[in-house]
Amino acid sequence: MAFALIFAAILSREKIVGQNFFRIVFYIPNILSVVVISAIFSAIYDPNNGLLNSILSIFRGKDATPILWMGDQKIVIYSLVIAMIWQAIGYYMVMYMASMASVPESLYESANLEGAGRIRQFFDITLPLIWTNIRTTLTFFVISSINLSFLFVKAMTNGGPDGATEVFLSYMYQQAYTNSSYGYGMAIGVLVFAFSFALSAVVNIATKREPLEF
Repeated sequence: MAFALIFAAILSREKIVGQNFFRIVFYIPNILSVVVISAIFSAIYDPNNGLLNSILSIFRGKDATPILWMGDQKIVIYSLVIAMIWQAIGYYMVMYMASMASVPESLYESANLEGAGRIRQFFDITLPLIWTNIRTTLTFFVISSINLSFLFVKAMTNGGPDGATEVFLSYMYQQAYTNSSYGYGMAIGVLVFAFSFALSAVVNIATKREPLEF
């Protein structure tokens, strides 16, 4: 979400050639299937012929031991996180850009006359005026992260290696459909629902602010 805010601010406020093109490029991953994205990143992370190790071999040397992006317990979760960020960033960016477009340009002009720079304007004008939208996307973020984490884990690692990428819903799936412990799996599902609902409520309470009018 932080990356989405930064990119949305840049594409909304700065004069960049091909802005519409970049908007489309950023949003494309969101309309792709999780299976397709998982296949793309699995190919990128391939230890022998993957794009990432091929690029790193330029600096590390061709004889260096390939990095097991999907096989090392210490880094595999970060590999999944990168794929999830790449998939979701465009969705939040478009939502933030829509909110930023409604901020009156006169406020930025007044801030320029007062000597406020771009960063100061972002924190003092943009963020407060789109805060309602940020609160909404935070709720989406909590719910979608729990759901998408299961989809990416199932498509890319199936919980491995040695359970390093096991998440709530993948563990529930394993218990219910692999071990045939349907009651246990249902209990996990209820717990996940209660946890996501409670976390969303906490986020809404913690981010509550007085609405600003302009």
